[in-house]
Amino acid sequence: MLDLSSSSSMPRSAAAAVKTYSPFVGFCFIINYIVGTGFLGIPYVFWNTGVIAGVATLVVISMAIAIPAIWTLEVMARAQAIDDVDSSRVQADSEMKAVFRIETDRHFEVSELCRIFLGRVGGAVYLVLILIYLFIGQWLTGPVAGTAWSSNLPLNFGTFRQCSQADFNGVLHPSDGCWNSYALCILFFAIIVVPLSCLDLKEQEIVQVTLSITRFVVITSIIIYSIVAEVKGYKGHESVDPPPNSTVKEHVLGFKMNGFLATLPVVIYAQMLHVAIPSLVQPINDKRHLGRLFWLIFATTSVIYGVLGVTAAVYLKYSVNEQCTLNWADTTSSGHSMLLRVYSYFVVIFPSLDVLSAYPLGAIIMANMVEYLFTGNPRVQSGRFFVTVNRFVWATLPLICSVYLSDLVELDKFAGLPAFCAAFIFPAFLQWRSVKMCQNRFGTSITPYTSRWVSGFGVVGVVFAFGVVITIATFVSFFLPHSLA
Repeated sequence: MLDLSSSSSMPRSAAAAVKTYSPFVGFCFIINYIVGTGFLGIPYVFWNTGVIAGVATLVVISMAIAIPAIWTLEVMARAQAIDDVDSSRVQADSEMKAVFRIETDRHFEVSELCRIFLGRVGGAVYLVLILIYLFIGQWLTGPVAGTAWSSNLPLNFGTFRQCSQADFNGVLHPSDGCWNSYALCILFFAIIVVPLSCLDLKEQEIVQVTLSITRFVVITSIIIYSIVAEVKGYKGHESVDPPPNSTVKEHVLGFKMNGFLATLPVVIYAQMLHVAIPSLVQPINDKRHLGRLFWLIFATTSVIYGVLGVTAAVYLKYSVNEQCTLNWADTTSSGHSMLLRVYSYFVVIFPSLDVLSAYPLGAIIMANMVEYLFTGNPRVQSGRFFVTVNRFVWATLPLICSVYLSDLVELDKFAGLPAFCAAFIFPAFLQWRSVKMCQNRFGTSITPYTSRWVSGFGVVGVVFAFGVVITIATFVSFFLPHSLA
């Protein structure tokens, strides 16, 4: 067999040159990437699916989406073994075993993994689908910041006017003075996130950890607020009369297929990270327990989403907004205590602050994929100038688009289709092909992340079928009414 041990294949100088961080910092980076703006719609779809049914859907989806994430780690380790042989980093020795691992000085984007195990066509198809998904995902963050800031900042001077939520309903972009304020807020957002996108992940360590802690604090405060307000019967938010023949019990214990079909893309989008896994795990200095780290991450996000969805949905009931934080705009007006008004402003503005941490990660991942597309060789080390310009371009273009198009409801739906391919279908193909290739080439395919519970071909088939079914179900939901009430 072949000796693929890390000690013989990674030069100390190369390893030392790579900036790394601890598993805890890696946990914060990955949580920041997952818990972006996806959680905003959880209470809304829970209420309109059935709260208990929504929790069950979240649990099933989270387990289904965690398994392909573990497969991605396995595939990266197998690709490293193949790369060691093909690049002649190790010498053949029939008496030594193959050792699969993820190195710090070698970066595999998922598009490259597809090219290795699925061929050029597979890699090209994946790259196109994911670039579309990532670009639309980045595009969506612009309106999140622009809408929140232009609606809450007193921009009333010259040709500028403070916006209201009505300015953004059913239009491509706001008009007149509101559009000027909206565009100015997008510019403010760009001034913050574009420079961050040009930095390496290690250089963002303090920012990412701080925003991760802030995110947990805000989400926890919304949960506590909803519980206390529901127990005390506080009705500070605008109430909406229930539809005829609709009861709270029905929304908590019942099940609505229309809402369920809308829940699938929302929950999957909220847990989606597969395309970012190589970029996020490469700098982690201790990769021995990455599998456990990912299970912990998905368990953490599932608990956060579940508790938030249940408490906010039960408290807000029929008035729950598609973006749940907008419900706190009702308590920013005079007539409420100053403390409540300050808190409510912070909750409303929070999503735009939240994407400050996720946006640079998305821009870096897009730039890495485009760099691989142009170089075609992962061993080509681009200069710092090219890397910076590449990241600048892909951090700027989505924000320019968001200035001229802020109504992205339908685009968000279509962005889900390539996301399902990235989360379920392509990982299943990669797992199957990488196992077959390594067994044929090395006589084994077992990596440090392989588990008999999730790595077998039976599980691969189930997840693949699951991905196909929910893709079809989501396509069907395109033809259903947008409102679930």
